[in-house]
Amino acid sequence: MEVWVPLLIALAGAVIREALFARPPNITYSIDEETCNLHVRWLPAEPPSSNCTQQYKVGMRINGSWNGLTFLVHKETFWTEAVPVGEKVDFGVKTTCDSNDIETADWNDDETFHVVQNGTAGTGAKNINCIWWNKKSMECSWNSGGKASSDTSYKLSYWLPLEDGQNKAKQCRNVTRKESEFRCRFDLDFHHLARIHISVQGKSANIQTTCFITESVNSLVKFDPPSFTDHSKNRNEMFLQWNKPVGFSDSCCDSEVEVNSSKSEIKHFKHTYSTTIPLEPNVQHSFRVRIQSEKGHWSDWSDVLFDSSPPSTTSTYLWLILIPLCVALLLVILLIYLKRIKLLIFPKIPDPGKILKDVFEEQIENQPAHETVNNDETHSLMLVEPAGNEK
Repeated sequence: MEVWVPLLIALAGAVIREALFARPPNITYSIDEETCNLHVRWLPAEPPSSNCTQQYKVGMRINGSWNGLTFLVHKETFWTEAVPVGEKVDFGVKTTCDSNDIETADWNDDETFHVVQNGTAGTGAKNINCIWWNKKSMECSWNSGGKASSDTSYKLSYWLPLEDGQNKAKQCRNVTRKESEFRCRFDLDFHHLARIHISVQGKSANIQTTCFITESVNSLVKFDPPSFTDHSKNRNEMFLQWNKPVGFSDSCCDSEVEVNSSKSEIKHFKHTYSTTIPLEPNVQHSFRVRIQSEKGHWSDWSDVLFDSSPPSTTSTYLWLILIPLCVALLLVILLIYLKRIKLLIFPKIPDPGKILKDVFEEQIENQPAHETVNNDETHSLMLVEPAGNEK
């Protein structure tokens, strides 16, 4: 008899455990492919004993990995959870009396439900990527599915949990396509938005829906590149100041300043938009800045700001010597060619007296010798004639 006591106790424990963790009756589910929400409902289960406060343990498995458990009080016989449509999704529901029971070891494959999704596997959009520009507008891009035909068209819907009362998704209207890449941009001006569900659906029934879900929409934020608003140099330091995103507090963003000189380094700053950077002497520096929202993307780098440090003393002396030498050399060259330049501008005027003198001298030299003698005799006769008259 004593041998059967432990067996009876174990059997009773198994029965009680089976009753505690039984599946509630009439479990049904549906998927809203526009909002990416899985809706599960069931009928209330009877508690195994009067000491049990009936609760329901629900869990979801994504591609074979448990995504966590959610506990609901016994009066709630439904469960709604965002699911990545397009992936392999399973879920399970069990009863429990212990709200601290979160183990998944007691979940068997035959106790879970596989979520059947519409469309042909491999046709859904892939590589979905969304950027929330300045928390003003969101732009999403994706590629067509590997098994989708080349003429497949897609549409994008987005759903915000804060609008759960309406339970309707909104459409992004301006979808553009370039080869196999699609893009769509829509206004989204909510500074305190927590989550967003993005659904990319085919325009035909055989295209499988794909959902993009983020638990922190701030991780999608990307600001425009900042710009330097002020800078000043004081000896061997450079003061830098850049602008913060419009409409945001001083503590919204982190910043990085890239300093390039003889070496390159990036300095990180939290919740500030100004800093002082030490400078290396006699080295040219350049600066760039970018900002990041909380857990979000880094912005692109700003335009480069250059700082030209003064040259060294040796270079100064060298220039002081070279500049006067160059000036003196230019003056010498100018004086040498000044006369030639003057002649080109003002040509030399000939001297008439010198020209006539040269002509007369040339004629005298060319006269014959007898003409010279006759001239002398005639001149002598003329001199003698007055003397004969006196006789």
